[in-house]
Amino acid sequence: MANKTKKITKKKRQPVKNKNQKKKHPKKKHKFQKKYLLWLAYILLAFVIAVSIFHVFKILPHGVSKTSSETKTEHVELLTDVTYKSGDEMNYDHEIFDKVNETINEANDFIIMDMFLFNSYKTGDKTYPDIANRLTQSLIAKKQENPNMRIIVITDPLNSFYGSYTPENIKDLKEYNIDVQYTDLNKLRDSNPIYSGTYRTFFQWFGNSENGKLSNPISSEAPDVTVRGYLGILNMKANHRKTLVTEKHGMVLSSNPHDSSGYHQNVGVRVTGPIQNALIKSELAVANMSGAQYSASDFKINHNSWRDDATYSVQLATEGKIKEQIIKNIKKTQSKDRISIGMFYLSDRDVINELIKASKRNVKIKLILDINKEAFGKEKPGVPNKPVASELVNRSKGNIKVKWALSNGEQYHSKYLLFEQNENKNATMILGSSNLTRRNMGDYNLESDIIIKGKQTDEAFAKLSRTFNDAWDNKEHTMTAQYDDFKDESLWKRVMYRIQEKTGLSSF
Repeated sequence: MANKTKKITKKKRQPVKNKNQKKKHPKKKHKFQKKYLLWLAYILLAFVIAVSIFHVFKILPHGVSKTSSETKTEHVELLTDVTYKSGDEMNYDHEIFDKVNETINEANDFIIMDMFLFNSYKTGDKTYPDIANRLTQSLIAKKQENPNMRIIVITDPLNSFYGSYTPENIKDLKEYNIDVQYTDLNKLRDSNPIYSGTYRTFFQWFGNSENGKLSNPISSEAPDVTVRGYLGILNMKANHRKTLVTEKHGMVLSSNPHDSSGYHQNVGVRVTGPIQNALIKSELAVANMSGAQYSASDFKINHNSWRDDATYSVQLATEGKIKEQIIKNIKKTQSKDRISIGMFYLSDRDVINELIKASKRNVKIKLILDINKEAFGKEKPGVPNKPVASELVNRSKGNIKVKWALSNGEQYHSKYLLFEQNENKNATMILGSSNLTRRNMGDYNLESDIIIKGKQTDEAFAKLSRTFNDAWDNKEHTMTAQYDDFKDESLWKRVMYRIQEKTGLSSF
């Protein structure tokens, strides 16, 4: 019995020993899998970083970030949209889109229009001007009048929330065989590389479809959007241009044909002459970048020559070349010269530093800035303008003067700089779509500005000077507030602005 017991005991111990030996193998396998997954994660991270870096510094598409040669013209018409409150009544002295529709109606051969926001979707319960539909009907009427007329409309994919739906006005244009080109933003550099590297690596391949189920963050009355649309908007870049060119005229604006933007303050110009050729080349480059195949030589303008003694010198600058022109003109200023700036966003570090240097040369600098409390119907904390205004005032020891554009829900959406020389009374204005920010002037967004030179007494300069000074002086209507009324020198906003400007993790 004892022997039997020993045998049984041995038999029981044997399997226990075998079990202990087998347990070692899964641990080794698990260790190997963990190491393998870790290396895979490292490889993916390295790949995402490489993609991020490449798309920040890659070669720009053909025709992007250019400065045209200077040409001369007699025909520069400054246009302004001015909004102010008089007593309890709102006043809208707006002329830009009347002139845009007039320019379309006068065209006979071709129309090339590039507009960032072009839709009628509204924010809130306010009644807005019918800008987008009116412009759409002008284009359709021109196509019906002349079915062979070449009409090209270039716009930003934000209007469709990156492919989540097709706006009604775009459907109408396409129905009449008007060529609508959504800008291919993937061809541009990435302003928000922390996110965009991940987006390009994992998400861009899924495309989009018009069956969204998520609420639209831009407008509650716009169609629902997709997850892929939300993923697209986080890249934070755009075709932000606002231009129009026909065989008769060219226009460069700060305003959008977007109903909810209808009360914003803006500026623009209508010009005639060889500058139109620069606009044609610049806009066809964007269309071709997005899949079209147009040749600038097929679009002929009516006024292709100029006199050397013409009143104005004009030049087109796009993207990063806008910043070069602005910095160059600030550096040229001398004691008692004047710089007057009306701007929606100001955050670019180089511009800020050059303005402070100019103030130390006794250049008289005044800025009217938007208070940055609202964008796309969403409340904003005053960034970047409040911390930047604080820096400008404090670092210049009060020599740089800042005022805030008063708002009743609308934006001070103007984007212009006016340089007036004290000695020879020459003047230069730079205006268009570009804010003074890294994204707008750093070869990330598509932007278009015009540089105009002449004398301070020339009508375009006199009108811009009057527009600025009327708002600054508040003689007829209260249009601006003192810097101290809305100043905000909080540290957290300064830190937030600097981080957002540096990284691109922002909407400005």
